[in-house]
Amino acid sequence: MKTRFLTYLLLFSTSLILTAFQLQVTSFLAVYQGADIRLEWKVSDESDVQTYEISRKKDSDASYSRLAEIPQSALGTYIWIDDNLYKDGDAIENISYRLTATGSGGPKYFYANIQHSPTAVQRSWGSIKSMFR
Repeated sequence: MKTRFLTYLLLFSTSLILTAFQLQVTSFLAVYQGADIRLEWKVSDESDVQTYEISRKKDSDASYSRLAEIPQSALGTYIWIDDNLYKDGDAIENISYRLTATGSGGPKYFYANIQHSPTAVQRSWGSIKSMFR
């Protein structure tokens, strides 16, 4: 009797944990769009997501830097453009983007990577854009 009760209790608490934060990200991609990088993610279930946060980390960075917060829209497909990438550096670097989905069950993380190698024109354009920000 005691064992059966513990089994039911374990199953019940496991189902509570699994349903506490519903999120199904089917893809998270980083691709070039001209001189910028387009982040795109598709979600099939985001019933408990409140916001998404985009962060970026280059090889030369110590940690992720927060770039944007996107509210949940229930559309299923999201696109965000990183147009502030070319203001510094001219070396080939790997860039990691982190998508953080925040809900009542705490954050969930998803990652996308891309290799960055800016041309002289892109570096110049990035410098011009950064002067006016």
